[in-house]
Amino acid sequence: MKKLRILTLILAVALIFGGCGASNLSLDSKNEAFDAGGWTEEMKPVEPEAPMEMPEMEYVTEDSAFDNSTSASISENTAPTNRKLIRTFNLDVETLEFETFISDLKSEVSSLGGYIENSSVSGNSYNYSSNRNASFTCRIPSEKLDEFINTIGGLGNIIYSYEDTTDVTLQYVDTEARIKSLQTEYDQLLELLAEAENIDTIILLQQRLTEVRYQLESYQSQLRTYDNLVDYSTVHLNVNEVKRVTAAEPKTIWERISADFGNNIYDIWVGAQDFFVWFVANIPYFIIWAIIIATIVFAVRFFLGKNPKWQERKAARKARKEYKKAQKLAEKTENTENKE
Repeated sequence: MKKLRILTLILAVALIFGGCGASNLSLDSKNEAFDAGGWTEEMKPVEPEAPMEMPEMEYVTEDSAFDNSTSASISENTAPTNRKLIRTFNLDVETLEFETFISDLKSEVSSLGGYIENSSVSGNSYNYSSNRNASFTCRIPSEKLDEFINTIGGLGNIIYSYEDTTDVTLQYVDTEARIKSLQTEYDQLLELLAEAENIDTIILLQQRLTEVRYQLESYQSQLRTYDNLVDYSTVHLNVNEVKRVTAAEPKTIWERISADFGNNIYDIWVGAQDFFVWFVANIPYFIIWAIIIATIVFAVRFFLGKNPKWQERKAARKARKEYKKAQKLAEKTENTENKE
C-alpha cells in the first residue's frame, strides 16, 4: 500500500508540472501497465482493516510560489533605495600629458576599489609618429561612480559624455522568486526520493531533480550577473593626446571669427614647425642623396668625355654659341654706328 501511495503522489506531481512532457508520458505508460495487470499476486496490496491516513505534504510548485511571493517581493525591493540600476558611461577625453593622465587614471581606479577590465594604447611607432591614444574599460563601484567621473574631468578635457541607465529591478525580483520556488521544489523532491522504494519512481524523481537543478543554476548565474553589473558600473574611456585642448564652442559671430582665425594661425604655425623639424631631421638623407647624384653625374661626364662623337657635338655646340654671340655683338655695334 505504501508503494501505491508514493506512486499516486508522484503522478500528481508530474501532472502539476506540465513542462516535463517526456517524464509525464513515461509515468502514464507505466501506470497503465500496472492497471492492466502489472502487479503479480505476491505484489498485490492487502486491504487494511482501517484506511490509513495519507501523510499531508504540501507540495509547492514553481508557479504557485511565484504567484504568492512576487507581489510581496516587488513591494519590498522596488523602493528607490533598493532599485537595481545598471549604469554605463562613455567618455572621450583630451590630455596634454598622456603618460601622467594614464598613471593618475590607474591610481584613481585602484583607490576607489575598482579595476580595469581591458585597455589598449597606440601611437608613436618607429616609422610613423602621431599623437597617442588609449582606450580603457573601467569597472567602478556604483556608489563611487560620480566621484570617478568628476576626477576624470579634472585630469583631462572631456569632449564627449554619454550615460545609459538600465533599471533591472523587476527582472531581478522575478529571478529571485523563481529561484525560491525551484529551491522549494528541489527540497520536496529530495524528500520524496528518500521515501521512494520502487526503481521506476526513483528514476522519475532523479530526472526531475536534474531538470530543477539545471534551472536553479541558470537562474543563479543570471542573478550573479545582475549583481556584478549593478555593484560595479562600467566606464568606457577613450583618451587622446593633443597639443592643444578643444576650446568651448563660441556663441557670437565675432567670437567664432576670432576662434577660427586663431585656429588657422595655430595650424600654420604648427605646420611650419613640423616642416622645419622634418627637414632638419632628414638632412643626413639629403646629404647621402646629394653624394649619390653628384657621383652619378661625374661618372656620366667622365665616360662621355672619352667619346669622340660626344666631343665633336660639344665642340659644335660651343662653336654655334660663339657664332651667335659674335653676331649679336656685330649687330649691336652696327646699330650704335648708325645712331651716331
